[in-house]
Parts: sequence; C-alpha cells; structure tokens
Amino acid sequence: MEQTVSRRDAEAYELFMGRWSRPVADRFLDWLRAPTGADWVDVGSGTGVLVAAILDRSAPRHLLAVDASENFTDYARHRFSDPRLRIEQGDALQLPLAAESRDVAVSGLFVNTVTPMEKVLSEMRRVLRPGGLLGFYLWDYPSGGMGMLDAFWQAAAGIDAGAAQLSERHRFAGCDFAGLDRACRAAGLDPAIGLIDTMSEHEDFEAFWRPFTQADSPAKRYLDGLDPAGRAELRGALAQRLDHGGPIRLPARAWCVKAVLPQG
Repeated sequence: MEQTVSRRDAEAYELFMGRWSRPVADRFLDWLRAPTGADWVDVGSGTGVLVAAILDRSAPRHLLAVDASENFTDYARHRFSDPRLRIEQGDALQLPLAAESRDVAVSGLFVNTVTPMEKVLSEMRRVLRPGGLLGFYLWDYPSGGMGMLDAFWQAAAGIDAGAAQLSERHRFAGCDFAGLDRACRAAGLDPAIGLIDTMSEHEDFEAFWRPFTQADSPAKRYLDGLDPAGRAELRGALAQRLDHGGPIRLPARAWCVKAVLPQG
C-alpha cells in the first residue's frame, strides 16, 4: 500500500508540474552544450524529467540522480533501467560525492527551494572538476512565468488578500535575472543567463483544475484549508478567468543558467 501511495504522489506531481518541465529540459540541454561521455549529477532530480532528457540527448558516461523525497526516488527507480544511471535519496547540501568528481552538475526546478540559493550552488560547485559545467533552470516566477500557478494565486488573492503571500511571485521573488546572478556570484560562479519560453496547454478547465487538487503543493495545501464553499468560490473565480469552453494555454517561461569552472 505504501508503494502505491508513493507512486500515486509522484504521478500526481508529473501531471501537475513534471510534464511542463519536459520541453524546458530538452531546450536547456541544447543550450547547455555539455560534453559527451561526461560524469553527471542531477540535484533535486524529482520524478526524473531532466534525468530522462540527459540520458536521451547528452550521452553521459554516468549520471547520479539525487533527491530528498523517497516518493520521487522510488518512482524514478521504477521508471528507469539505464545502466549509466544511479539514483540515491539524499540531501542536496551534502551530495554523496567526493570533491572534484563530476564533469557536469545540473538541476531542474529545484535550486530556488533552498534558501539561500547559493548554498546548493556551492555544493554543486564542490563536486565539479576544474573546467566543470554547472547548469540549472527554474520558472520565471516573479513575472508570472509559470502561468498556471500565477492564475491560481491571482484568483485566490482576489478573494483572500492574504493568499498573495503564498504565491510563487512572492516566495520566489529572487528568481529574476539580478537574483540569479547574485546567487551565482556568491557561490563563486560567473554565470550566463537566458530565458526559455514554452506553454502549458490544458485540454479544458477541468484538466487545468484537477492537478491542483491532487499533487502536494502550496496550492493544494491552500485548497485543503478552505471549506467547501471557499473551494467552490475559488474554482468559480478561476473558471470565470480561464474557462472559454476549450483548451487553456498559459505561459511556461523558465530562466536557464550555466557557468564553467576555471581550469586548474
């Protein structure tokens, strides 16, 4: 039963957020231009969206995927059977790697969850060999770049002003160009920073709404705290904004960051 719950939680995350990360992961790797035959680590690997892209596109010699969530690591172990991949449950601030043991260290939709971000960036830098490549991507939260989340919190704030403090715009205000540059430089990195624009497309309003009620997230926890009338009011406010009787298309814009360590 526990394994079933674990898988259900990971699949709910895939439906909620993982699927929108996939096109970003592909374009991120094209932009990163990592060498083939390299030793990689993916930090905060989640359900394996970036892992899958690396295995498909980047010809790694070895890839270590590290995530703190047992649900996610169990899901990923069932998802992948590639001999180049090892998956470990672990702390992003204490990676199970020796110093200077990897050629490429990457992370997708994760580094903003560590405060301050330079802590995890410094740990990723620690495990890189001289000349190694560090890269990550995350949603452009401050300007509403993850449109589905932004729409949810804007509707919630229209009913409950305090909900604005829970939004990604507020919680991740440092995920802009200046904040990312500052965090990288605090970790001893000289970054190149770009943007990747994609879309999240939902078949209809029900397909938009359902993942908010299933995947563990600040939005679901907010919904769980509402009484039935409050949930219905929020759903109605969102439907008024978004439901036009057909597909819903919203921006999914991500920052991508990379830095090459000095040689020697």
